[in-house]
Amino acid sequence: MTVQALRDEDPRQAGPYTLLGRLGEGGMGVVYLGRGPDGTRVAVKLIHARMDAHSDFRRRFAREVEAAKRVARFCTAPVLDADVEGETAYLVTEYVEGPSLADAVHESGSLKGSALDGLAAAMAMALHAIHGAGVVHRDLKPSNVLLSQVGPKVIDFGIARLAGAEVSSAIVGTPSYMSPEQVSGSAIGPASDVFSWGCTVAFAAGGVPPFGSGSIPTILLRIVNEPPELHGLSGPLRELVLASLTKNPGRRPTAQELMDRLSAANITAAGPEPGSSGPEPTSSVSATPAPGSDATGPTPSQDAGATPPPAAPATEPPASSPVRRRLLVAGTAVVLAVAGVSAAVVLRDRGSSAARTTPAVQTEPAVQTTTATTGTPQPPATRQNPLRATDNATFYAPDEPNASRQAELWKKDRPQDAALMRKLAAVPYAIRLGEPEVRAKVDDTITNARQEGGVPVFLINRMPGSDCRRPAGDAEMRTYQDWISGIARQIGPAPAVVVLEPSSLVKLPGAANCPVPGDDGRRYRDLRQAVRSLKAGPRTAVYLDGGQALYPGTEIMAGRLIGAGVDEADGFIVNTSAYTATGKSVAYGEELSACIAVRLKTKGTDCPKDAGVDPASMPHFAVDTSRNGRGSWRTDKPYKDPQTWCNPPGRGVGERPTTETGAELVDAYLWVARPGTSDGRCRRGTNGEKDPERGVVSPEAGQWWDVLALERAKNASPALR
Repeated sequence: MTVQALRDEDPRQAGPYTLLGRLGEGGMGVVYLGRGPDGTRVAVKLIHARMDAHSDFRRRFAREVEAAKRVARFCTAPVLDADVEGETAYLVTEYVEGPSLADAVHESGSLKGSALDGLAAAMAMALHAIHGAGVVHRDLKPSNVLLSQVGPKVIDFGIARLAGAEVSSAIVGTPSYMSPEQVSGSAIGPASDVFSWGCTVAFAAGGVPPFGSGSIPTILLRIVNEPPELHGLSGPLRELVLASLTKNPGRRPTAQELMDRLSAANITAAGPEPGSSGPEPTSSVSATPAPGSDATGPTPSQDAGATPPPAAPATEPPASSPVRRRLLVAGTAVVLAVAGVSAAVVLRDRGSSAARTTPAVQTEPAVQTTTATTGTPQPPATRQNPLRATDNATFYAPDEPNASRQAELWKKDRPQDAALMRKLAAVPYAIRLGEPEVRAKVDDTITNARQEGGVPVFLINRMPGSDCRRPAGDAEMRTYQDWISGIARQIGPAPAVVVLEPSSLVKLPGAANCPVPGDDGRRYRDLRQAVRSLKAGPRTAVYLDGGQALYPGTEIMAGRLIGAGVDEADGFIVNTSAYTATGKSVAYGEELSACIAVRLKTKGTDCPKDAGVDPASMPHFAVDTSRNGRGSWRTDKPYKDPQTWCNPPGRGVGERPTTETGAELVDAYLWVARPGTSDGRCRRGTNGEKDPERGVVSPEAGQWWDVLALERAKNASPALR
C-alpha cells in the first residue's frame, strides 16, 4: 500500500500507536500506518466522527470488533486491537505491505495462470476463515485484497456485520461487487461474499468488473437481471466463477466448496476461453442455503446421479421483447426500493429530469488504443461526458478537511456549529491540483471515486504566468504541458471533470486587468493543447474559464473562449471568482454560448442579436454555486474601492453540486471555490490592514477562516441538510 505523508489536520497519535503516514480513506474512516509500543508497524483505522451521530454506532462497532478478532489468520490481515470507548474510535490490524489487487491490475494488467489460481484460492481461504467466525464481509472487492510478499490477504472484514444479527437494511458494499440480495435489500449471508468473490476473480482475470461500468443504477440492474461478462477465464475456474455468480444465493458454492474445487491442479488450463458469457451455470458443487438466505427450489447435489436444476436460457431475450421488458421493470423496482433505504449509495437527491434532453453520450470517432503494459489492442472507446451520462450524476470528494477539522474542534463546546461544519464538509467540491507533485492525490481520488461510484471534479490552477505575475518561458510551459499529460494519463478511462485554469481567460496578458505584455496568442495555444491532452481520456470532461456576468463582457469572452479551444472542450464554467446569483449566471452563460455559436458560424467578431443559431451548436457550461446562495454584495458605504468580490459579508453557500439544473445548456452546478477560505486582505480603499466592513484583519487569500465558513453555512440557500 502506498504511504502518503500526514496532512496538517491529521492526528499524530491514536492511543499507544504513533501515526506515521496515510494509507487511505474510506466511508468509515482514515487508515494510517502506525507504530505500536513494541515497534511493530500496524494499520490504524480512525473512525470518522460522523459515524458517532448514529446512536448505537459504538455498540455495533464493539460487537463487530469482537467478531473480527475471532477470524483465523488465514490469508487475512487480522484485527490486533481496538478502542471503542475513547474520544475517537479506532481499529488496529496487521499492516500488509503490497499493492491492492485493484492497483496491480490497473498498473500491470490482468492476472493469469498460477497467479490467478493462487489469488482465487487465497480469497476463498480468507472467506472460509471469516465465515467460520460468524462474520460476513459484505464489501469484498479488489481494493480490499492486498498482494503481499507472502500472498494475497483480505482486509476490512472488521467493518462487517455479524451473520444473522439484527442489522438495518442499509446497503454496505461497492456497487460493482454487490450481490443481488444486497441490491434488493434482502437478508445477507455468507453466500453474498461468495458472489463478491466471483466478481473479484473476474476482475482480476479480465481487468473489468463482470457487470460492466456506468451509472450505479445501470450496474445494479445488470447484477439483478443479466448474466456476467467474463474475460480471461477458462476451464474449471470459469465454471466455478459462474457458479458463484448465480443469482439465487442458495445455489452458490460455499467458501469451503470453493477451496475444495480450487485445490484441483491446473484449474485454469482446461480449454479455451469461450467467446461469450453463456448461460447462468448449473453447478455440480453442493451448495446448501446460507444462513439468512432466501433460497428456494432444489439444491444441486454432489450425487453424480442427481438431476441438476434447469439451466438459464442460452441467450437473453431481446431488449424489446415483453420478457426482457418485465425483467428491466422488475430490476428498476428493486433499485428504487434500495434507493429509498440508502440513497447515499444508490441515488443521491434525484429530482425531475424532464427539462433535460441532452443526449446521454457524446459520440466521437472511436480510436483504437493499446495498453501501456502489454501492447494488447483494446476495443475503441466511446467518448462520454460523465455530467451528461445520467439524469443526475453523483459527485465524489473526500470530506473537506478544513471544515471537518473545525467540526472536531467545536463538537464539545459548540455542537450546533459543529453540526453545520460537518454538513459543509460533506458537500462534494473541486479537488485542487496546483502543486508540482499531484500523482498521489489524483490516484487516491480516482480510486476512491471508483469505489464509491462518484465522479470527481478536479480544479487545475497552475499555468505559469496565469495570474499576471510575469510571462512564462518556453521551458516552464513544456514542464506544465508534461504535467498536464501526466494527470491525463492518471485519470485514464475513469469518469472525471476538469475545471481548467479558471482565471486564465479573464486575466489575459495584455488586457486591462493584466498589465503584462501580450503573448501573441500563446495563452490560447497553451490552453488548447492542455484541453487536447486531457480529452485523451474517453470520459474526461473539460471546462474552460468563462468569466462572470459582470466582467469582461460577452463578446470579449466569446472571442477568448474560441481562441482557447472551447470547440474541443466540453464547454466553459462561469462564476468561479464571484458571488453572482445562479439565475443571473445561467442567463449570462446562455448569452455567451449563443455568441460563441454565432461567431463560430459566421467567423465574425461580434454577436448580432438577430443572428440565427442552431441550439445543437451552442457550447454547454457549468456554474460555480459554492458561494452564491445570497447573490452578489452591494454596499451603501462610501468606500473608495468597495471590493465587492472580497470576503463580502452576509453571503451564503448556494445550490449543492448536481446535474439536474433544469436548463438545457447547463451541465452542472459545481462547488469550485472553497466557501470557507478567505479572498485575501480586504482594505476597501482605506489605510491600514483591517477590513473596515468586518473590523478585523482578514486572513491571506486561500487561508481557512472559521468565521467566514460558519457565516456562509448559516446563510446557505437552500439550507444545508
